[in-house]
Amino acid sequence: MTPDVKLATYQTQKGWVYCPICTHSVEADVLAKGKHMKTRPGQKCPRCASSLDPAYVLRLDRAA
Repeated sequence: MTPDVKLATYQTQKGWVYCPICTHSVEADVLAKGKHMKTRPGQKCPRCASSLDPAYVLRLDRAA
């Protein structure tokens, strides 16, 4: 299975993530599948231009 096929099962939404390099909360695309959430691979932080691959997802606004 290629990585693109695995990512196709996730829903992409905007959310807030914590950048570990510049220690700020920034907006990014978040892939969500149930309770499992991660950032979309290859994104850059808009403040410091570092990779957001290891970033923590802080907030994902969804309706109940």
